[in-house]
Amino acid sequence: MLADSIAAIRGHLGNELTDAILAIGIERIHEIVAPERIPAMTDAIYRAIEAKAPDYLSRLMPDLFGDRDYYFETAPNVRFHIPYDSARQNAGAYANFVKKRGEGKLTAHGPHRDSWLDCPDNGVNIWIAFGHVQKGNGLTVFVKEYNKTQSFTEKGSVTDDVALTEPVAFDLDPGDCVLFHTDHLHGSELNRTQETRFVISFRVTLDKPHFPREHHHSYRYSGLASGPFRALATLPSILQPSFARSGIRRVRKRLLGWRSQPVPNPANGALPPVFAKDLVEGEIRAIDAKSCVARLGDGTIVAFSRRCPHEGADLANGFVVDNHIVCPWHNLPYDPVSGASPCATLRTRTMTSVILDDGRIAIAPPTVSASETA
Repeated sequence: MLADSIAAIRGHLGNELTDAILAIGIERIHEIVAPERIPAMTDAIYRAIEAKAPDYLSRLMPDLFGDRDYYFETAPNVRFHIPYDSARQNAGAYANFVKKRGEGKLTAHGPHRDSWLDCPDNGVNIWIAFGHVQKGNGLTVFVKEYNKTQSFTEKGSVTDDVALTEPVAFDLDPGDCVLFHTDHLHGSELNRTQETRFVISFRVTLDKPHFPREHHHSYRYSGLASGPFRALATLPSILQPSFARSGIRRVRKRLLGWRSQPVPNPANGALPPVFAKDLVEGEIRAIDAKSCVARLGDGTIVAFSRRCPHEGADLANGFVVDNHIVCPWHNLPYDPVSGASPCATLRTRTMTSVILDDGRIAIAPPTVSASETA
């Protein structure tokens, strides 16, 4: 796969740029290739990888699951995540790529189960690193959320009110592979490092794929994927009642019109007071619709904006890790004193907390300097 990916890069960018990338390592590709060219380059790799997916899996699956038949999604996922600050400068090009290929390929994807995105709920993700992956630009798996139920939006993300447990992130060497259930809650870290992470992933099922929502993703049966009957390889997946039901629902939506229902925002209601004596070490609490407080490991109480400046995640559902406030959606840490994050373009607003006479924590009004009043 790596050789085919490099060949696709060479075909798209030419020999000179490709040789320069190989000389310094794929993790530094963003230093050679302008960020606005990454989407088209990734598309070139997609075309190369999709064509050979059956061959890759025929060699890979026996080592992972033994000699057995399986089903596989016809479109693998190519995941090039360059540092966020570089990607943000070309947000338009990356947004267009998301419309075509979905979240999580060039941009960080918040916590989700693949079935929320109309994938089977009985699958396995095969997540293969083709460069170094480190905590700060990789995969998050919410291991303590297994077999739990979370509410989610029609776009396939957890709703704003879902409080999650801290996820696990990984350091991977080239060639390392992570296997996890497609319906185990997982997501992407916002790339806060100075390295690009390059991963290719496959979705497979060991039994006939089961689609609990819509059934439109194409899955091929390995027993027919090669040989004279390979054109029929998608039929075992398609010849299920879920495919017909899903098609009827999609036609009905187009004909009758359909809009998703608004998700209530719990931040809009009145909140109970937070007393200093009740705020334990490592805990974050919302005190109003715009503000949170937390107690750090040294006992200090800090206050900060409730919304992550990246995608608006509720930091009241975040975590305190190493005396930093960590976003629950993309694992980005913020310094609670300065508001800074490892991404230069993302900073949360910090506030000053006060303890009132009755022990309640409140936000002090902003001070106005003499120069501002002159």
